[in-house]
Amino acid sequence: MYRDFDHEAVITRSDRLSGMTAVVAVHSTALGPAAGGCRRWVYPDRGAALEDALKLSRGMTLKNALAGVPFGGGKSVILSDGQAPTERQLAVFAEWLNELDGQYVTAEDVGMGLAQIRTLARYTSHVSGLGREDAGLDIGGDPSPKTAYGVFLGLERACQIRLGTSDLRGVRVAVMGLGAVGMALCAHLHNTGALLTVTDLDQKRVAMAIENFGATGVAPDELLLRPHDVFAPCALGGVIDHETAKTIPVRVIAGAANNQLVDDVCADLLNERNVLYAPDFVVNAGGVISVSAEILMQQGRYEASVAPDVWVQTRIDGISERLTKIVQEAHKRGVSTARVAEEQALRIVTGNCQQAA
Repeated sequence: MYRDFDHEAVITRSDRLSGMTAVVAVHSTALGPAAGGCRRWVYPDRGAALEDALKLSRGMTLKNALAGVPFGGGKSVILSDGQAPTERQLAVFAEWLNELDGQYVTAEDVGMGLAQIRTLARYTSHVSGLGREDAGLDIGGDPSPKTAYGVFLGLERACQIRLGTSDLRGVRVAVMGLGAVGMALCAHLHNTGALLTVTDLDQKRVAMAIENFGATGVAPDELLLRPHDVFAPCALGGVIDHETAKTIPVRVIAGAANNQLVDDVCADLLNERNVLYAPDFVVNAGGVISVSAEILMQQGRYEASVAPDVWVQTRIDGISERLTKIVQEAHKRGVSTARVAEEQALRIVTGNCQQAA
């Protein structure tokens, strides 16, 4: 993964008056305008923010290709100082989006919720994930619930493949990260009878999961050491390094976080241990599927013969089958699921480029 960074456009901008600094990375527009959320995070430096944007945008190319939506991959990251962004800062960022003239459309991500997206929408049309009332559509809104549901479907199918059962009652699931997606995933799992162990830097969220879902709360380091059937990383990426891949005592890894594996070696190490890794860009595509329908409606490009909500639901439901085919091919070839998923996505992108030529 991430063997190249052949991006179409990478923009790093700063505005001293407002204090806004951001990176916008457009990896590919082969399948359509680049689509991907805007992340706001406290990065140690601009280099770290740039690296994150490059990886995340490439991941969006893979995600959108496999999800079957007519969009390429892009991502933006805003360097946060730990404080909420001001309206002036968001207005400046919107101006930078406008300069791309539709080449990239953004939406919610870590640190950028519906309130910030609504502010951006006052200054740019190149934004999605708006509330239905804001967009004036019968589709769209906060993509987090759709992301969580897609991850749940992928996790459920992964358990069926590796554990031999689609009944999650009594299945031990460790959830790392209790943001909007992680908490919604916990709700789905709790409703099926799964036994939850959770962790988050925000102890109020841990307490909420304990109260609402009967979860057990532990420290992040402890979570990776405790035996579980499933590990669901739902915070930031890079949680599976070489050592963790060699030792994590689980049979399935399926979560919402992007870029969960540090590199290709981690995927191979997990495969050697017969740990089923559900590639993140396969199972966490529910949100971008919802956002895609909203963008198409906003732009007057929605041409499907079914209602938009049916279009969205059908593609999210398809996550289970897409994961099944990836696992089957990986088993047949004796390679990791991450490799197969990436190859399938790149074939879609490359095939479209060849047709366009």
